[in-house]
Amino acid sequence: MPGCELPVGTCPDMCPAAERAQRERERRLHRLEVAPGCRQDPPRADPQRAVKEYSRPAAGKPRPPPSQLRPPSVLLATVRYLAGEVAESADAARAEVASFVVDRLRAVRLDLALQDAGDAEAAVVLEAALATLLAVVARLGPDAARGPADPVLLQAQVQEGFGSLRRCYARGAGPHPRQPAFQGLFLLYNLGESGSQQLGRAWGQEPSMTVGARWRPCARFYSYLLLCVPARPSAGPWQ
Repeated sequence: MPGCELPVGTCPDMCPAAERAQRERERRLHRLEVAPGCRQDPPRADPQRAVKEYSRPAAGKPRPPPSQLRPPSVLLATVRYLAGEVAESADAARAEVASFVVDRLRAVRLDLALQDAGDAEAAVVLEAALATLLAVVARLGPDAARGPADPVLLQAQVQEGFGSLRRCYARGAGPHPRQPAFQGLFLLYNLGESGSQQLGRAWGQEPSMTVGARWRPCARFYSYLLLCVPARPSAGPWQ
């Protein structure tokens, strides 16, 4: 924002300690964030599993302090955790996992937008987040219209993820080695969506009822994306 100096995040954890404590008190921990085997009441958060949830910025509300914002390195580690440990979890239904991952990736993008991060490191975080989001959405298949995963919200978040990444590319001089690949994904995703909407109307269906058809043609292509977001910081091309 012009004339507004942004801070640099200093939170070392995937979820700030203050938020973990508050959500423990309010019993708002997701079961994927609870310490394994915990039988306490209320349940206790596992700092290695709890991930900051999305909270919509309110008008007139002060910006979060640096201690509540995760720096790009922690955001990237968070995305890697979501991709490597949560996205293919067998501990919850796919729709529940998708709902959790989508919310936490939304919080990742917000943390990034509220701080002074370089375009190159921001692009790496946004690319990893979008790859994870696309893979999780594709994994839902035709069941996306049922359960806790709202198909309209999923589509909105995919488009928001593409938008954040495209704006990041536009701001920076680069180089962004993966920009051509993500531009191709953007075109492919939106071509598929448009075709599916037309198909749904031809059958007299609302677009929200054809969510499986929208993503099914690309599911195999998207499925490799999780492999591009390694959970180990030392692995692969997403460093």
